[in-house]
Amino acid sequence: MTEKMIARLADLRARQQAGEHMRCPRCGQDTMKPDLKTNALSRHVEDVYICDSCGTAEALLDFMKQELPLTMWAICKPLRPASGFGGMTAADVLAKVMTDQLHTLIAIYKLCEAYPENRDEYRAEAYETCPGLTELWTEPFTARYDSKDSPVMVRFRMTESGDVQVAANILEAK
Repeated sequence: MTEKMIARLADLRARQQAGEHMRCPRCGQDTMKPDLKTNALSRHVEDVYICDSCGTAEALLDFMKQELPLTMWAICKPLRPASGFGGMTAADVLAKVMTDQLHTLIAIYKLCEAYPENRDEYRAEAYETCPGLTELWTEPFTARYDSKDSPVMVRFRMTESGDVQVAANILEAK
């Protein structure tokens, strides 16, 4: 779990304990009952209340020995900042990504390689810290950005010596 997710859950717990009415942190719907303690208690996140429908869904998933990853909870879904890339040419988007976001993408790539069990969480963090990121695949680690004329792809791989190689290109428009 990333530090950002830990902080969000701590804030959520504090707000719930203070009695603040809020949307269900799991599904994001406004289905929480006013008296917090009459809602379902999550089976997977300690001391967090969720709506009754999500409580039932968690019980069914628990019965099947599965769970909804925390990265899929509404409270943990990435907030995607606006980028303005849609009005820029692919060449301009590529230049901006390479100067403003490459360092961040490399850091996230290294984390995904070092801690593969947390890839979904790092992926969510990438969407929040890299404005304009359209898609991110972790295997192989590839970032996609859209522009007004063509998509831009940035790919990463680790060399035998442990250095990160980056390949970036502009795809042909369909």
